[in-house]
Amino acid sequence: MGQFEAQDFDVVDNDVERETTLNRDHLDYLVEESWRWLLSFLIGVTMGMLAFLVDIVLQRLNSFKYTAVKTVVANHGGFWAPYMVWLVFTMGYSAMSAFLVTSFAPLGAGSGIPEIKTYLNGVHIKGLLGLKTLVVKMFSVTLSMAGGLIAGKEGPFIHAGGIVGGGIAGMGSRTITDLLHKYGYKREAKASRKYGGYFRNDADHRDYVGIGTAAGVSCSFAAPIGGLLLSIEEGASFYSTSLFWRGFLATCTGVCTLHFLAQFHERPGEIMDARFGIRRDLGLYDDNIALYGSKFWYYIWELPIYVFMGCIAGALGGWFIKLNIHFTSFRAKYIPASNRWRRFGEVVFVAWLVATTWFLATYSSPCQNLPSKEQLSYYENSGEDQDIYAGVSGFDSRGLKFFPQLWCNSTQFNPHGQLFFNPLIQSMRMIVHFGETLPEEITPEHIISSSLLLLWAVTIFCGMLFCFGIGAATGLFIPSLALGAAWGRIVGMLVRFMVGHHVISLPAYAAVGAAAQLGGVTRMTLSITVLVMEGTGALQLVVPMMLAVFVAKIVGDSVSMGVYDLHIKIRGAPVLLEAALESHQRMVSDKLSVGELMTTQMTALEPVMLVSKLEGVLRRCAHQAFPITTEVDKAFAANESFPLHGVIKRTQVLRMLKHRIGLFTHDGMSALPPAKARIPKSQEERIELLDKLEQFPLKIRVKEEQESILRDLTDEERQMYIDLRPFMQRTPFLVHANASLSRAYRLFRTMGLHHVFVGPPKPMVMGVITRKDVTEENAELALGVKANKGLIPPAAAATGGVKDVPFFPYAPYQPQADMSVAVGGFSRHHSEQLPTVEEDEQEKDEQELEDNERASLMSSTKV
Repeated sequence: MGQFEAQDFDVVDNDVERETTLNRDHLDYLVEESWRWLLSFLIGVTMGMLAFLVDIVLQRLNSFKYTAVKTVVANHGGFWAPYMVWLVFTMGYSAMSAFLVTSFAPLGAGSGIPEIKTYLNGVHIKGLLGLKTLVVKMFSVTLSMAGGLIAGKEGPFIHAGGIVGGGIAGMGSRTITDLLHKYGYKREAKASRKYGGYFRNDADHRDYVGIGTAAGVSCSFAAPIGGLLLSIEEGASFYSTSLFWRGFLATCTGVCTLHFLAQFHERPGEIMDARFGIRRDLGLYDDNIALYGSKFWYYIWELPIYVFMGCIAGALGGWFIKLNIHFTSFRAKYIPASNRWRRFGEVVFVAWLVATTWFLATYSSPCQNLPSKEQLSYYENSGEDQDIYAGVSGFDSRGLKFFPQLWCNSTQFNPHGQLFFNPLIQSMRMIVHFGETLPEEITPEHIISSSLLLLWAVTIFCGMLFCFGIGAATGLFIPSLALGAAWGRIVGMLVRFMVGHHVISLPAYAAVGAAAQLGGVTRMTLSITVLVMEGTGALQLVVPMMLAVFVAKIVGDSVSMGVYDLHIKIRGAPVLLEAALESHQRMVSDKLSVGELMTTQMTALEPVMLVSKLEGVLRRCAHQAFPITTEVDKAFAANESFPLHGVIKRTQVLRMLKHRIGLFTHDGMSALPPAKARIPKSQEERIELLDKLEQFPLKIRVKEEQESILRDLTDEERQMYIDLRPFMQRTPFLVHANASLSRAYRLFRTMGLHHVFVGPPKPMVMGVITRKDVTEENAELALGVKANKGLIPPAAAATGGVKDVPFFPYAPYQPQADMSVAVGGFSRHHSEQLPTVEEDEQEKDEQELEDNERASLMSSTKV
């Protein structure tokens, strides 16, 4: 786990931040809230535009490839000439995809879902959310799909959405700033607070990454509700109602942008008359033609069959994951990520293998006669043009789209080419929807045969094994859906053969099989069901789809972990899963206490210390946070308790040294200046100071930048003192030493913490606060008392809350003599003595420092 660094999503609460917050007025909070919604809107628009660009480029690349091969087949026929042209395109596209990943952004490989899950759970991965990774990811997944690799864009779009969400929230870019500095421009690519620079802490960054992932998957599937649910179910460890609403806006905006751009691209002059909402990302025909209500149905006696299909999907998904473990072990041993040329060669080899298999399957296909002209008109009537979603455009020389001619004569077609000579997502659509436009009273003259579906399912399964984990951007959603649709339709054919007197809906079996198989691989449930329903239009199949997906998860979990959780575990990331879902974790944690796992020797910092001494501490250890105490020797000694003044992060200390914040000269004998002396007097100066201390978007890279920051210190500055008091977190989380490990586990996962300090079993107590005390009404009353005493500006106390809502208590409130006589539980005594930084913490610090440290400031205290 050494290569991973846990993040800390605890809200910063130091003196400078506190003083700035106390002087914020209600208007500033309203502006901040407006920016929250505006940034969510911008995330959706950006992802919609990215999805449109990827679709357009993919359509062009595929059209070049298929048109070139069709032309060579028509002019020369034979095997070798078309095969070589096919290899040039497929291997060329795949090689470019691999080169981008292996050369510029190794984290652009794969789907990115395990990495995003790891980040949202609270573990940092260097370079995961960089602009360079986004660019490489988008180009790589486009080229991978155009190259014919068994891949989809859904997983990479989840990763891309996280990058876009985090980048827009930070309103800046470290990559662009580095480029500007490289070419001599000393400006920073970073917006001010006036233009949205409010959300630059770890917690806000995490939230917007979650919103971005929802927008990403929504735009890749054109399914806003399913995308949002997937982000909640699979991605986010921390979700709130506010985050849900803003994610809802982002997903809706993203899909609307995608649809608008697609329609404008096809018919720019008819945008106001165009019909929106009739196309589906996983649909072959538009909704006006397909008549899904007459094609998707089920009988009550089919429900056990769908449950059995869930068992098949779970077992098949578990088998795939078991085999993938062996493939991953082989890659780790012989094709490590550190060897870029082996990674590149593997992608080229896999591209050749897949391309050759697909071409041989197409070339070996027998020819079949075309359906009659009447039925052909129904088959080919796809309604509104759907080429941008199909990933390929163009008809053959006969004006047909779904019946490829290839090596056959003009009255025949190549049935294998319907699946193997098409982009993967288009083939999946063919399996689910082909023939839906035929009226019910007409017996179809052509259906995709069970033998072809079986051949397709086997090749897709093998292709998934080879392609998942290679050094190119590849997703697993579409391949899993295509595999499940194929064997699901085969099951439907078997049922129809056994009960010939009933009309069986083959599209229903294909759709349920697709959803179940995706659930069997990923172990998602609700989001998968909604995504497939939105994408295919199979709203009538909600019950059998839910049953099949749920059973697939149960059976799959009995065989192995989900594919993404497995890869997180293989990489050793310290991810904390939900305790309620992990019975083994609960069993272990319930039997241990915090004191049995805690570290008793800690490297601590003094509240005020020599810069040279601080420099030595930073160089000697690699800790990412330091407790602040006047008794650093006790902190380092084993089993010694010490007074905790606060905690400060290494990145915060490095920023202070970089910008020379908190440094001052002192003779070591006279009284120390109070901590509040380091806090600027005006709000503008405080905001400017916080801007220098913000972690995002220009994040401090500890390993790369620490030495240069320390080396830039002059000898005079090393002999100065640094005051950490105004910049340390004064209220870190603590837990009793005899508390169960389960309690600490819930605290870490719920709050997203990097560390928790352990206190003695019997701590000192000075008061209690209840639920009633923290209600909005009671807090407003306390804020008014504080303003009346002149502790904060009157403007900062103006809440602007709703005043016209009547109050009707459930029962008459009769305060008792010994209890509070103010609303919510505040006694008069306590409301008159509300503690502030100046009155409480700073006085304590100043007194302790004056009594205990004056003589030791110049000493060589061991740390």
